[in-house]
Amino acid sequence: MNARFRFEVSDELHGKLLVATPSLHGNPFQKTVVLILQHNENGTFGVVLNRPANDEMRQAWEDATGQSPYERCVVQGGPIGGPVFAIHQRESIGEVAMPGGIFVSVDTKSLRHLTEQVDDRYRIIFGVASWQIGQLEDEIDLGIWYTLPADADDIFDDPTWMWEKALRRYGEQLTRDVVGIDQFPPDPTWN
Repeated sequence: MNARFRFEVSDELHGKLLVATPSLHGNPFQKTVVLILQHNENGTFGVVLNRPANDEMRQAWEDATGQSPYERCVVQGGPIGGPVFAIHQRESIGEVAMPGGIFVSVDTKSLRHLTEQVDDRYRIIFGVASWQIGQLEDEIDLGIWYTLPADADDIFDDPTWMWEKALRRYGEQLTRDVVGIDQFPPDPTWN
């Protein structure tokens, strides 16, 4: 569990959210929200934030740490294996800083310390999603993904409704940027 973890950052997609469009229906990325951890000349990788970890992953976590994971905090970050790591907001144990006060940790001691803090918001991640150079940009251009700025409230939100909330936020952003409407009634029928 204590693997060397290194990634490089650049570009405007780093630290953004990818929101799967409805066109991904039937695809393994259907209804996912992905946090981009790296986007540069070597390619892109990120983590799915709203896929609960399977029983095997939760058991691996419990075997490695002696702690039962809080279910919504342990997620299957993608189809590609890699080190188990955490995204969180504790700078003191952060190994890599992300935009918006988000940090990444791989060190086993840091992960244990993090999960012992009951009030902290975090995600323990098993696996990543990856794209070759230029592949993600092509998928965005084809309308497969929407992009949104990410903040801690998005990243640590309840995974159950994360995709729906992100779609709504994207629609509001689009309406603001394209149409110029910046206030929305709670009920659309009030228009």
